[in-house]
Parts: sequence; C-alpha cells; structure tokens
Amino acid sequence: MMKRSLIFGLLSAVGAVLLSCGTGKVSEEAADRCQPDDLRVDVNTGSMDVSWKRNCDRLISGYNIYIAEAPASAVPFNSTPYSGDTNPDDGVEHFTAEPLDDGKKYYVSVRIVYPDRTLSRPSDELVAVCGPRGEIELSVRYKSDRDGYSFDQNAYVPANDLYNDIVFFSKDGRDYLDSPVRLDAFIKANRLRKTSLRGTFDQVKGRIDQLRDGRGEDRVNVAKGDWLHLRTPDDTNALIKVLDIYGSGVDRKIKLFFAYSPLPGEIIF
Repeated sequence: MMKRSLIFGLLSAVGAVLLSCGTGKVSEEAADRCQPDDLRVDVNTGSMDVSWKRNCDRLISGYNIYIAEAPASAVPFNSTPYSGDTNPDDGVEHFTAEPLDDGKKYYVSVRIVYPDRTLSRPSDELVAVCGPRGEIELSVRYKSDRDGYSFDQNAYVPANDLYNDIVFFSKDGRDYLDSPVRLDAFIKANRLRKTSLRGTFDQVKGRIDQLRDGRGEDRVNVAKGDWLHLRTPDDTNALIKVLDIYGSGVDRKIKLFFAYSPLPGEIIF
C-alpha cells in the first residue's frame, strides 16, 4: 500500500511540473497574429514615454515593453504585463519608463501578451537616448542672471560660466546665437549651424541624417522658426528651435526649444 502511494505521489509531482511548464511557456506567435504598430519614443531627463497603436481585436492580457542596452532583448522592462493607459478610446497606448540613464543608448520595442502567456511578434525596434529637453528664455548677454544655459546640467548659468552652452546677442537690428568661446577663449567652443529644416521636432528628428556633416560656426544670425544644430567639444549634440524673439535694447530676449543628446559621437534624440 505504501509503495502504491509513493508511486502515485511521484506521478502527481511529475504531472504538476509538466503542467507548470506548459502554462508558463512564452513563445513567439505566428506572423499572422497582431503586433503593436507605429512605435514612438519621446525622451527626457532620465525617462522616456513609449507609445504605440493598438491594432488587435483579440483578447489580450497586456503588453511587454523592452528597453535594453542591446538589440532584441528577451527581458521586458516591466515586471508584469502592462494593461494599458487610462484612455482606451484614442487607440494609442502610453508607457512611461523611469529611471533611465541619460547619455545611454537604449533599444526599445513592444509585444502583446496573450492570456495563454504567448507573445505577439515585436513591434519595430527604435533606438533612443535620454537627455534634457524643454523651453528656455535667454536675455542679451550680461543683461540678467538668465543669459546662459547649460544643456548638460539642464540649468541656467551665467553667460561666461564654464558650463554655459549658448549666448544671445543683438546688434544693429540683427539677432545672433553665439558660442561662449566668443566671450572668453577658455570657455566652451561650441559650434552652431543653422539648418534648412522646418516643421515640428518629430519631423526634424526624422531628417537627422542631414545634420551629420558640416563644421558649424561660433556665431549664427537667427530668426523665429529657425532650427539649429549645436555640437560641443565633447561631440555631444543639441537641436534648437527659435520660438520667438521680442523686446528691444537691454530687454530683448529669445525663446528657444532645445533637445540635448549627451551621447558623444552620435546624433540620437
């Protein structure tokens, strides 16, 4: 009797293990199944917003979001399937990932998780680099305590500060953005180049290859709507748009949008 009980117990244990392996298996779905579409990544300091379109009418459990330092990661960033955002009616999902490291290259993709724990095919994989971005307002050099800005520190600094990246100057009815080196040969020798690009940041970012050539200057004449490329001596990069220029004399100011990528040697936003 004891022997039969022992055998039954062993068979039950083996069955439990096999059942557990079967339900826990995660495999890629066939090519004809749904997958996330139109993946987008919007970064900022230490974080990114990952968005994608829902295009699947099947019952799903959620999504796996992959954010890794190597392509085609098998380990999701989220520990449990992400059920989606709080606005299911717009057809777009948003996932905020943090904390992340600025200046590090990340490979980003998304997969659907089905109730049986199988996965859809992955979305397209995008490469992104976290870094500061936002809007700033600069006064004419030496006319206020907001006459310089450090992209690396994401903070206002004096125009002649060692960490300053950009200077606003106006003379004879013309407006300029200068490299700090024009104020002092011992501070940053950034290079500025006015581009021919127009449109939104996403549109300009999509034509980033046009910025890879060109040496730049230490002063450029600017007007509202201009997009500029700034390169630092450390070979980090910023995209800058002139949003507005207003006021006169010592009260003249320039409003800028900037996106800074602290990864040396590559232009990735």
